[in-house]
Amino acid sequence: MALDRIPADPPRGNKLQEYQQKYLPKSLTDGPVSVTISAVGENGSMNQDLTALYAVQEVDTALMQCARQLRSLDNGAAEKEAFQQAEMAHRAAAHELKEAEATLLDAELELEAVEAKRKDHTSRLYSGRIANPKELDALQHEVEALGRRRSTLDERILLLMENVEELKQREAQLRQASEAARQAYVAKAQAYVRSARTLKDEIERLQADRANRAKSVPTALLRRYETVRATKGGVGIARIEAGHCGACKTVLPKNTVLAARESGSIVTCESCGRLLCP
Repeated sequence: MALDRIPADPPRGNKLQEYQQKYLPKSLTDGPVSVTISAVGENGSMNQDLTALYAVQEVDTALMQCARQLRSLDNGAAEKEAFQQAEMAHRAAAHELKEAEATLLDAELELEAVEAKRKDHTSRLYSGRIANPKELDALQHEVEALGRRRSTLDERILLLMENVEELKQREAQLRQASEAARQAYVAKAQAYVRSARTLKDEIERLQADRANRAKSVPTALLRRYETVRATKGGVGIARIEAGHCGACKTVLPKNTVLAARESGSIVTCESCGRLLCP
């Protein structure tokens, strides 16, 4: 339809229906369309505005993807927990080993003292310097008691030494496990920091890009877009793709598609309510 045949100032009021039947394509008057008729001659300008708005949507979509990726990053919480548990187990084993070694040392020191005392009493017993029978008899009993104590300590020390060796092996194993867990946590944490930094840098870049693109969109249109996208999962405008809404994939009525492409008006998808970009 030639645009030079259409009056520059469309009629208002009761003559609007006559105007539509005479000058608009029949497909635009066949049924209800979510369209606001603008003054003729704004077609190209509106399409440019919608195209500029869709460019903003593309950046907003990229920003949402970056935000989702940032939230889904593995910050190494599981590895941190595993490391903390391994470290606690190692500390407990190390403490147990330290106590066992202290107990062994006490037993060894006591054995040295008992042995030194037994040798001293034995030397006195056979030195010939003691003539009193009762004193000799008491000293003999003391030497025998010290001998029995020595035997008891010998057996105890052997058990303690075996226990210490077992605890040393266990402590070494847990120390290695703790170190391995620490390295795994550090590696995961460092990877998280690198990935998070990359995503945050990309988000910062995209935000600057969005601000520049938004400058090309009329304020009222941008405000309407923000209102729609706030209730539509962050998507406020969709391309018309092969007669379908690019967002909800619903087949669009032909008059809706034609209105979006030819009327220079803001058209919304009757199914999802998003703005449509021709």
